Amino acid sequence: MMERLQGTGSKDEDEKVKDEDQEETVDEKIERLRMEIHYLFVQVREKLTNLPPITKPPVPAPLLELRRAIKEKDMERELLLEEQRASKVVEEYLQENPAILEKVDDCPICLEPIFDVDAAVTFYCCGKPTCGSCAEPLSAAGNDICPLCREEFPSDGESLSILRRKAAAGKAWAQCNLGRTFLHGSSGLEVDEQKAESLFRNAADQGYSQAQFLLGIIELDRNNTDHFEAAASQGHMSALGRLGIYYFIGLGVAKDDMKAVRLMTVSSKLQTTERRAHEMLGECFALGVGGLDVSMV
Repeated sequence: MMERLQGTGSKDEDEKVKDEDQEETVDEKIERLRMEIHYLFVQVREKLTNLPPITKPPVPAPLLELRRAIKEKDMERELLLEEQRASKVVEEYLQENPAILEKVDDCPICLEPIFDVDAAVTFYCCGKPTCGSCAEPLSAAGNDICPLCREEFPSDGESLSILRRKAAAGKAWAQCNLGRTFLHGSSGLEVDEQKAESLFRNAADQGYSQAQFLLGIIELDRNNTDHFEAAASQGHMSALGRLGIYYFIGLGVAKDDMKAVRLMTVSSKLQTTERRAHEMLGECFALGVGGLDVSMV
């Protein structure tokens, strides 16, 4: 710390410290990469100019290295540009839909909104959800005590009993999780899709977004977007991504490439579990639709 005090070093040293303290902005980094790419192209032209006129492949190693460097820097620049685009789309979407931030659950550990609902974990002892990022270290550490209610985590057998009891009491989170248990035939239960759908509907009627999303999955063959719409309005980003896909292919809604790209961008930025929106957004880049630049594929 002492060497950073004014007057403790030479003028050049003080200016160097000042430069180190100034963090490069994204715009500055993009511009720097653009200039570096331009300089590399200049070197390529110089080397091509100096080649004998009858030179044929293989391409000289220095040129290959320059081409590789240009490609890497251009990719880094394009990723930064896409990060800027996606962040702006998310910011505008949340500004236009402020109710989402009021409806979405906050993780009680990190206090961040739980947009990636599919990755969230609900502790059966107290029924409180946590984001996947906070729940994963707890599971890896093998903790036996819930960090929220300070009770011991129930065993697998106890968890099913708790789900049944709380679902019967009308707890939406328990109804949804019990429904998933029946849907997948886990915890010793036989697969029962009708029972699962009934439980999902009970939870969805209470406005539980994950149940609304799962109902939308069950009704995919009916081309019904109502459940996805309901879940997305509460900040369920996987549901929002599915809606984007529907708008892109025109399934159950009028085809709208601009809206599709916008919804899939928000979904892909705020959640990572539902990969279909990510993959379809890549298709939109490849086709150059919805305002996306095909050159950034």
